[in-house]
Amino acid sequence: MIRVCPYCSNVDVNKLKEIAGEENVKTGCIGACRSFSKEAVAKIDKELVIKQSEEELFKLCKK
Repeated sequence: MIRVCPYCSNVDVNKLKEIAGEENVKTGCIGACRSFSKEAVAKIDKELVIKQSEEELFKLCKK
């Protein structure tokens, strides 16, 4: 399960849903609000993951 915040995760949620599958992506607060201004941030299986770019995060999230 991948959880991202539509406001502060710095990722395109729609693109992530296409890559990982809509059933695997949930949106909502992940507890990292504004801690990372440029990095892509998500919780993957309840673990906070921080990558330097959206593309790096998407590589981890492929179906």
